[in-house]
Order: sequence, then C-alpha cells, then structure tokens
Amino acid sequence: MKKFFAIIFAIILAFSFGGCSKEDPLRIVTVTDLHFTGKEYFSYKGTFAAANDSNGTGKQIRYVEEIFDAFISEMLSEKPDYILITGDLAFNGAKVSHLAVAEKLSVLKQEGITVLVIPGNHDITGSAYVFPNGEPEDSESVTPEEFMEIYSDFGYSGGISYDENSLSYVFDSGKGIRFFMLDTNLIYGASLGQLSEKTLEWLEKELALCRESENIPVFAGHHSVLSHNPRFDFTYKLSNGDDVSDMIAENGGTLYLCGHLHTQHFVQTEKLTDIVTGGFCVYPHRYGYIEISPEGWKYEAKATDVSAYASSAGIDNPDLLNYGDYGYGFFYDGAYAQAKEAIYSVVEDEELAEKYSVFSAQLNVAYFGGVFSDVDLSVAEDFLAAAEGTGWGSYMSSVLLDTKDNIYCQWPIETQ
Repeated sequence: MKKFFAIIFAIILAFSFGGCSKEDPLRIVTVTDLHFTGKEYFSYKGTFAAANDSNGTGKQIRYVEEIFDAFISEMLSEKPDYILITGDLAFNGAKVSHLAVAEKLSVLKQEGITVLVIPGNHDITGSAYVFPNGEPEDSESVTPEEFMEIYSDFGYSGGISYDENSLSYVFDSGKGIRFFMLDTNLIYGASLGQLSEKTLEWLEKELALCRESENIPVFAGHHSVLSHNPRFDFTYKLSNGDDVSDMIAENGGTLYLCGHLHTQHFVQTEKLTDIVTGGFCVYPHRYGYIEISPEGWKYEAKATDVSAYASSAGIDNPDLLNYGDYGYGFFYDGAYAQAKEAIYSVVEDEELAEKYSVFSAQLNVAYFGGVFSDVDLSVAEDFLAAAEGTGWGSYMSSVLLDTKDNIYCQWPIETQ
C-alpha cells in the first residue's frame, strides 16, 4: 500500500512539473553583483583605483571584464537552461556599462540560453560615473524605462506578467516552473530594500495563478528576505522581509535567490531557503548552479575558472594565468591592511598583532567565499578579546557566529 501511494505521489509531482523528469532536471545558474565596467571606461592611473584596491571589500575592478568573459565562456560550455542575474550588473549604473553587459549577454541568447535580470541598488542611480583616466567622471545613467529597454531580451520581454509599480515580473519556463523576478529596491540608487504594498498585491495575485496552474515558484531578488548576518540586516534584508518570506512559504515557495551582501551564504527555515550567492566581483567569483526536479532542488556554488579561460584565450597576463594566487592575494591584502590598522592600534605585542591580522584576513576571505573549513579557528577567542572595541573586531565577531561552509544545500532538507 505504501508503495502504491508513493507511485501516485510521484506521478502527481511529475504532472505538476510540466513533464520535467528526474533524468531531465531544469538547470539554472544564478549570478549576482557583477559591478561591470569595461576597460574602455576604466583606467588604473589614478587615486580612485588605489582606493578601491585597499578598501578591504575585495571588489575586483581591474580584471572584471576578463573574469566576466571567463564566466560567459563557462556558460557556453555548460549550457544551462536559465541564468538569473540578481542585480548590480553595472558599476555605479553607467549606461555604457549596462550596454556592454547586454552585449556580452547577447552571446548567451544566441546559443539558446535564457537570461533573466533584475536591477540592484547600483543599477539605476541617477548619478553614474566612469573613470577612463583613473578619476571619476560624470556619465549618463539609466532610468527604469531605459533599464527595461536595454535588457528587453533578458526578461523585460516575454514574461507573463509585469508589475506596474516596480521592475518586477514573472517568467514562465513552460516546464512547470515560474520565475518570480522581484525588483526589491525601495528607492533607486539607495541601499534599502522593500516591496511596496501595491507590489505585494501584484505578487499575491500572481502566486495564486501559479498555484492554480500547478507550477513551482522560484524567487529572485537583490535583497534577502531572511537574516544572514544581523549586523547588516538594515540595508541588506528587505525591511518587510518577514512578510515577504511568509507569503512565499505560504504559496509553496522553497527557494529564494539573492545577492547584495557579496558573501556566499544560505539560511534555511522549515519552509524556505534564502541563498545569497557570492558577489561575482569578489574572489573566487562565484555563481550558483541549481538543478530542479520533481524530487526537489540542489544548489552548488561554483568558482569561475579565470586561469583556464586566460590560457585558452591566449592571454599572456601572469595575473590571469595564475589567477587562483592573484585573486586570493588581492582580496587577502586588502583585508589584511584593514585588519592591521585596527588590531595594531589595540594590541601592543607585535607578534600577536601580526598573528591576529593574518587570522582575521583569512577569515574575511573565507566568509565571502563561503568556505571556512580551511581556516584555523583555534585563535578566534583570543583574537576577539584582543580586538574588542574596534569596528573590525565587531565585524569579525558577527562572522564567527556562523562558520559553516555555505557552498551546497538542497531541498527537501536532509534529516540525520
């Protein structure tokens, strides 16, 4: 009898999934926070570049074009069914950067890969700039209407519903999955995120239609709906995230994909998984690979292989040919400089100060990369005591609240 019901349940799931079988899962890639600017609009001659390199955020602008080309190359090889880009496509919202991103994405479209985008807080700013001579220069930005026009081939045409009050839309895969691409910006150009009451009304209506058609909903937004690090909830989580997450879960949603925080991290409740894929502009330049079948979904964070691309493309730049070392070193050096400034001011013993600076720099890179297993945490307690009272120490303390690896998760959640 149990076997009979199991077979019936499997048939129902297969029907509701529009013919997608265990042997033929829908393959989705999610990537976020490109912060793209082409070499034509950026130069490493001025103080701006130096400030970017040393601010500890790890944002890789020098080689962002080659890194994005490496990602495009991998996608042409992997050929996923969909690529979801959850905002911050352009560096500071310059129109020329958006046009360059759209041009690169057109190669994927030509190969039959459907790309869906939504804006992040840096995409529609009203005050964009470029820096062809190393210093900021005012540049034309985009309006919401222009954003839709530039990315018309990447979600802003072909959807089944578009919200009149934001740049949110619904895209039907035709294979039992509907993508709810949510514009989570409260005010364009600001970091705060929120879905307005009118957008929530639109979303609730579309979710009802999704249920009626027996489709599985998958959600994507720039801001998270669940808390990943309480220290950053104010500007990185939707201000009404609790309401939105409840609405998603109540309507059968189990997967929400986002960015903005730049770290590789996921949070799971009994009903919903909220995944922040690591910022693509930050080493190791992650993207998420997802397979969805009637049995559920699996997510794995992958790193873009820049060195392999550089070699195959005939690039002779040693930084790119040995990008594993260069990329890690770039991020580590910025984090180390920031840690050293904070720790050396409160720790008199130079040997200990150096030890704690190295540890916290390693921890910071691990936090953004989503892999803590290679970091020796035995010094953590002593480090926190030494760095108490500093902003860096407070930040590292929030990181140490959660040191699990964050590169793989699945639904249903496995029980031991």
